[in-house]
Amino acid sequence: MSGPEPAALAIAPGSGFRPRGISFSLANAAQLLIALLAILGVVMYVLRLFEWADRPEFAYPTATLMWMLATVSTAPLLAYATRMTRGYWSYPVRRIATLFAIPSVLGYALLIPVLHSLPSLDGRASLWFEFRFGAPVITDALALATMAFAGLGLLWVTSIPDLAANRSCRFLTVGWRGNPRQWRALKMFAKLLGAFYLMMLVYTTMILTTDLGQSLIPGWRSGIFPAYHVVTGFQTATALVVLTAYLARRFCPEVRPYIGTEQAINLGRIFLAFTLLVFYFFWADFVLVWYARLPGEVAAMQVNIAEVYGIAFAIAGVCHFGIPFVCLIFNPLRRRFHLLALVAVVALVGSFADRVRLFVPAISNTEVTGHGPLDPLPAAVWPALDDVLFIVGWIGLLAFAYMFSARWIPLLSGWEMREGALYRDEVDYGRAKFLLLAKPD
Repeated sequence: MSGPEPAALAIAPGSGFRPRGISFSLANAAQLLIALLAILGVVMYVLRLFEWADRPEFAYPTATLMWMLATVSTAPLLAYATRMTRGYWSYPVRRIATLFAIPSVLGYALLIPVLHSLPSLDGRASLWFEFRFGAPVITDALALATMAFAGLGLLWVTSIPDLAANRSCRFLTVGWRGNPRQWRALKMFAKLLGAFYLMMLVYTTMILTTDLGQSLIPGWRSGIFPAYHVVTGFQTATALVVLTAYLARRFCPEVRPYIGTEQAINLGRIFLAFTLLVFYFFWADFVLVWYARLPGEVAAMQVNIAEVYGIAFAIAGVCHFGIPFVCLIFNPLRRRFHLLALVAVVALVGSFADRVRLFVPAISNTEVTGHGPLDPLPAAVWPALDDVLFIVGWIGLLAFAYMFSARWIPLLSGWEMREGALYRDEVDYGRAKFLLLAKPD
């Protein structure tokens, strides 16, 4: 077991510990590179909109959108989960996770053109049956918008005490004075918004995975597929938080003293748990097809697992489950942040390959009507140069949005760090030191 970093224990309960946002300057080579990649992402997005290409041209933007849903949009839930379970170790990483609510809004820009490229619901399998009042365009767009507003609300509520110390952001603090009534309201709304965000994430995932995936390949039926997407999202969101926390620790002097072995160990445990669930949910879906042998389901598996996108499936299997599982079962690796961050990068690559094998064949498929198996199987659609530039640029745009947001909203939650100083202390007992934890309620 490892205790908190000394700097976290050294925060005086009544101190004026007020973290600042990160500095942003184009003179910094890394920040300049991210800004250039963000410009590339905007240019590629605008070019694709002006071309207004056919649906197959949106295959890789759709894979990018679903990868965002499983990583960037899911990351704020890590802060909510640790807050509900009173994980005191997570104080320094909660804001890092919640801040992803801002770049997740960019997914809406991808969703709208993708939804408009979808074919009519007539003559094909669909989640909406005979419901035609705006489905799937309005329904899916409304679901993602509601989820995005809930995420922004969660970030705003949990940032009010820190924003109150920033004169340029005081218009967002709604008269914050820090009295007991306001503190009770803040904690209550943080729990309610977090729960609502979780519900909206699950619902949005269910309808998007169906409308952009299963419904576009005749014969593909799976009740586990939406749950698989949610659970794998928890794994890759944890990987994203691990990578971001490591980069913050490495390049932000103000953050470095507060993130260390305690965060690495606990994030590694969560990472390992969700990695095991990735395999469990994949097998739970696969075994039903294996024993039922329905022609439509077998053909769908031939497309996204065995034959057409077998390369993408192999990359996903090795990077999404194999390497993380083999590495994370060893305690020494989970104690070292730089090694844990490398495993996180591998898992994020595997997650993207997994979304490619699941959503690229669906969006690029032109034979969407009927309910029988695809015959013959469609050819694989691999990324062209403009697809690669789009993916790289869009990831750069997400990083830029996150980094620019961190300039105004600190990566450390000052009020929670001060709260942690009230609940934790190191005491001498004989020849050793022990961590003393208090229960707030």
